[in-house]
Amino acid sequence: MTLVQDPGRTAKPVLISRFIRSGLRGNARSLALRLGLKKLSDAVPDDWKVPDSDIAVRAIAAAEAVCPDFIIRHSYRTYCFGALLAARDGLKLDREIFFLAAILHDLGLSEKHANDPGSFEWVGAGLAHDFCLQNGQAEERAALVHDAIALHTSAGIANKCQPEIAMVHFGAGLDLFGMRLEEIPADALAAILEKHSRDDFKSCFAPCLQHQADSKPKSSIAGPMALGLSDMIQETLGNA
Repeated sequence: MTLVQDPGRTAKPVLISRFIRSGLRGNARSLALRLGLKKLSDAVPDDWKVPDSDIAVRAIAAAEAVCPDFIIRHSYRTYCFGALLAARDGLKLDREIFFLAAILHDLGLSEKHANDPGSFEWVGAGLAHDFCLQNGQAEERAALVHDAIALHTSAGIANKCQPEIAMVHFGAGLDLFGMRLEEIPADALAAILEKHSRDDFKSCFAPCLQHQADSKPKSSIAGPMALGLSDMIQETLGNA
């Protein structure tokens, strides 16, 4: 299968256009929900339960071997939020594939791989793709994990892809920026944050992104960082 390729730094006008359109889509969705024009399905804790398959356990071990705790907790929250949003949208996910993508999605920010050549999203995607193949996954499944990770920061692109890709984007976006936060029930938000604490997340995570932008000025994240992306990372989510 053909894997999505690293485009490098996107031109500023293109990025601004994508961000504006993304904001407009979000506002339109919020308005439709408030007016009752769009309904969300109920969700229960089982909808964001972490898989316990052998490969899921191995993926957790692989992530924990190289990533600091704040990235591991962010990766769990990405999974939980993305799975919950999928349930509320009535979408069916391959939960195992989605979990693999979520728990491995920031390998490229780890100290071991932060200086590997290429945009950190594609560095992590390549590592995750290799992990999947080495652990018996078919190429089609490994490619889906790759593309979900590679595109997770790609506003205006990931949201148009299949659910396993879109929900890594939305799950990570919710954790960083509060994207679609109003769709998360207060009790579910509290339970997720109690289990996977977000304490000091912004102060730890923003420097990782800044390092990528500074050391790889032609990388994918460099453009958004130049537009003030790190300032948009939320200190807290809701009242938590």
